[in-house]
Amino acid sequence: MPGLDDLYREIILDHYRSPRNRGELAPPAVRAEGHNPLCGDEIQVYLDVVDGVVNDIKITGSGCSISLSSASMMSQAVKGKKIADVKALV
Repeated sequence: MPGLDDLYREIILDHYRSPRNRGELAPPAVRAEGHNPLCGDEIQVYLDVVDGVVNDIKITGSGCSISLSSASMMSQAVKGKKIADVKALV
């Protein structure tokens, strides 16, 4: 489906050019890191959970358009969700 491929490309490029939830959160936010030694991508995720709900999430890092776009999309998908729902996404 050529139209669907174009749509996916547009979404990925949009999140790469204008990442959502970019930045850092101060403690007591939890910080986790991901590093892919094969390609050099590095992503840091800051998570603020209040009463079992993702109150805020921020993403920093460097890498290819796919890794940065997917981090941006993931941050949008989990923000405001209960931890149980976030775990179900995984």
